[in-house]
This record gives sequence, structure tokens and C-alpha cells, in this order.
Amino acid sequence: MKRRQAAYPHVCRTASIAVRTGEHCPNSGWWSPDAIASAVRYISEGNVMPTFGGAPVLWLQTQRSA
Repeated sequence: MKRRQAAYPHVCRTASIAVRTGEHCPNSGWWSPDAIASAVRYISEGNVMPTFGGAPVLWLQTQRSA
């Protein structure tokens, strides 16, 4: 069977955490919008997850790569 490659290789693979705009951030760290992996932001625990470009998005927790 062919192995699939991750669409976002920098996304943390140990615990895939996804949070929608308007929900509270479950833990501090680097987050990026689902469709735009290069737009990484640091969001602190307890803050409300923001919109991106004025639209609601699904935020994925990532590992900072630099």
C-alpha cells in the first residue's frame, strides 16, 4: 500500500490539536490556519482563537521550525 505524505509536514504529529475560530486556545504554542501552513502565530492558552483574513478558520497546533 502506498504511504501518504502529510500535507503540512511541520504540523506536530504526536498530538494533532485543531481548534476553531471563537473557541478558547487549549494550550500556549504556535498555531497556523488549516489552509495556510506558512501563517504561523503564537497564541497563549485561554485566548480566543482569531479569524484569519476576516474569516473563521480551523487552527492547527504546529512546531516552530526555526
